[in-house]
Amino acid sequence: MIHFAIVSRSTDGLALVANSDSPLVSMHPGLEDAQRKIKLLSRISARFPDRCSLYCGSYVIHFITALDLTLLVLCDVTYPQVLAFSFLSDLQKEFLVFFDKQKVLTVQRPYSLIDFDIPLQRLKHRYNNPRSLNTKVNLQVLSEELRLRPPYVLCEEELRPGYGQRSNNEVTTTAASPFMRYLPLHFVGIVSLSLSCFCALLNFTRAVHIINDTHAHIGQEFDTEHYQTGATFFVCCFLSLYQSYLICYPHKRRKALACATLGSICVCQLYLYEHRSIFGLIFHVTVACYGTFVIITRQMQSKLPQYTL
Repeated sequence: MIHFAIVSRSTDGLALVANSDSPLVSMHPGLEDAQRKIKLLSRISARFPDRCSLYCGSYVIHFITALDLTLLVLCDVTYPQVLAFSFLSDLQKEFLVFFDKQKVLTVQRPYSLIDFDIPLQRLKHRYNNPRSLNTKVNLQVLSEELRLRPPYVLCEEELRPGYGQRSNNEVTTTAASPFMRYLPLHFVGIVSLSLSCFCALLNFTRAVHIINDTHAHIGQEFDTEHYQTGATFFVCCFLSLYQSYLICYPHKRRKALACATLGSICVCQLYLYEHRSIFGLIFHVTVACYGTFVIITRQMQSKLPQYTL
C-alpha cells in the first residue's frame, strides 16, 4: 500500500504539499526511517535522474522529476512498481490542474499548497484499492516504458551531504555514468558493425591459414616472417572486433580509442601490403574509417530533462 506522498519544487527542494503522517509510523520504526528519507529526497532530488527508486528494507520510495516538480511516494516493497509510477503520473497531472505554474514558482513557505491535501488523499485512497483502477488506468504503456527505461536505483550512500559534489561545489549527477547509453543502432551503424565483424573473420581465417601453412613446411626451414605475418593478421582481427565493441558500447574516451584503433589498423595494413591485393587493402581501410565515423558520430542517450510520464 501507499503510505506517504510529497510534492516538492525541484529547483530548490521546497516542500509544497504532503499528506498527513501515517498512524502506522509510531508502530513501525522502519516506516519512520523511510519517511525521514523521503523528506530528505524531496530536498535533494535535483542531484539524481528524473526517475528513481530507493529501497528501504520493507519499503520503497519512488519519485519522478518533471516540470520543476519532484513527486515522491513511499509504499510497501511489495506494491507494484507500475502502480506507484502511475500514481505519481496522476498526481502530477492533478497537481498541475489544481495550481498554475506561476503559483508553484512563487511559493516561499514550506507546505503552502496544503489545499491540495484532499485531492492527494483521494488519489492515495484510489491507488490503495487497486480493484477500482481496473477500468480507469491503462498500465500497458507505462509498463512498457518502465521495461525499456527502468528507474535508477539509488543507494543510501548517495543521500549523504556532499555526495556527488566537486571541489567547486558544483553538484554532479551521481547516476550519470550508468544512466548514459547509446541511442538505438540504425541502419548505418548496423552496416558498419556487420562489415567490421566480416573483416575480423577474414583476418582470422587468413591468420590461421598462414600459421598452418608455416607448420606444414616447418621441417624445411623456420620462417620467422610467416609467423609475424600470421600474428599481424590476428592483431587485425582483434582490432576489428574492438572497433565493433566501440560501436555497440559507449566509452567516455571512445573518440580517442576509435582514432587509435583506426591508426593501428592502417599500420597493420601497410605491413601486410605484400599479402593483400590493392582492393583488399582499400576495403579494410575503408571499413575501419567507416566504423570510426560511426563511433564518433553516434549519439548518446542521457537523462531526459523535465521528463513527464
